[in-house]
Amino acid sequence: MNNITKKSLFSWLLFDLANTVYAFIIPGLYFSVWLVSEKGWTDQQLGLATSTAMVIVAILGPWIGRKSDSSQGKKKILLFMTLICIISTFLLGTFSVEVSVLLFVFSLIGFNLGSVVYDALLVSVSNEENRGKISGLGVAFGYTGSLIGFGVATLLQNMGYSYVEIFKSVAFLFLIFSLPAFLFIEEKITSKEKVKISILNSLNVVINSWKHSRQYTGLTRFLVGRFFYADAINTLISGLLAVYLVEEAGLTAEDSQNLLALAIIISIIGGYVYGKAGDKYGPRKCTLFSLGCWMVSLIIAVISTEFDIDWLIYVTGVIGGFNIGGIFAVDRVFMTRLSPKEHLGEFYGLYSTVGRFATIVGPILWGFIVNTLNLGRNTAMLSLVVLLMISFFIIRGVSDESNIVN
Repeated sequence: MNNITKKSLFSWLLFDLANTVYAFIIPGLYFSVWLVSEKGWTDQQLGLATSTAMVIVAILGPWIGRKSDSSQGKKKILLFMTLICIISTFLLGTFSVEVSVLLFVFSLIGFNLGSVVYDALLVSVSNEENRGKISGLGVAFGYTGSLIGFGVATLLQNMGYSYVEIFKSVAFLFLIFSLPAFLFIEEKITSKEKVKISILNSLNVVINSWKHSRQYTGLTRFLVGRFFYADAINTLISGLLAVYLVEEAGLTAEDSQNLLALAIIISIIGGYVYGKAGDKYGPRKCTLFSLGCWMVSLIIAVISTEFDIDWLIYVTGVIGGFNIGGIFAVDRVFMTRLSPKEHLGEFYGLYSTVGRFATIVGPILWGFIVNTLNLGRNTAMLSLVVLLMISFFIIRGVSDESNIVN
């Protein structure tokens, strides 16, 4: 692996494990269920809280990315954002519900802005030949983290511990597993220039980064396509899937946990398989295949709940689990194919902004369909299929043949 040490690589992989513990347990499952099913908030209110965080992340993402491309480097920024997420998570449920929602928003901001620079560190622990494999390993480690977090949370719940104590355990796990990244990742500094950009100019940075992306073949089109599939997938993993399983599919808490555990295990396999396939067949073909699988998965979920075919929801779990690991393994590689390494932080910031704007639109659309139009969660689910279809046809027009020397 040239000059890349095993310690640096393993530390990068462990961070994927650490932050996925948070991503799956807090926004993806326990906080969402706690807020909607226990505290009586609506899908729309949960969606608005998530969207508020994503607006901030969408604006600040390219600014953070530009800062990380400079001599300041990525690890310091990653540490700061990670601490924001961990501290906010630790305090969830300690105060009033309203304060907890505000802390939840802060935790999402820290997590997502940290992900901007973490993803850009992929080039520090991989080379062009093995980047798909390493990205896939990261996803596999990430969903192993989901399994660990899920196991700990389920154990605590079965022992009679409250949601608040589960939130604290997640913060502790995030802290422990993320520490090696700050100690041992050997970052490749791509610029000796110290960038000074005021946070007040963040919106201008977003606009300028978008204009800059148009200089690189296929990058802008890929980001537009990513907006639509990220809209669909992030809407589900923002917590609304957990609500769907309990409130629409009618699963008991135990059945829901079993299905999610199954999906996590399969996602570990999916991340690794898609990563290897991305190196062999290219990220474009793998992304298109995954989008097709996602559409099938969501349609099966609707059929399952509409016609009371209970076992079909487990088919959704298998297909969705395999492909949630897969699509995020290959789209990181897609970005490195289309972006120059000296601007990778900037463009990962834009990549994050696109994903976060999608996360703004998706939950609001879902809440509007469910709570305002009263059309039900299955109609909302089918709206996500339409978004995936749009993404498929956009991504079809993007070549993953890199014309950039990394």
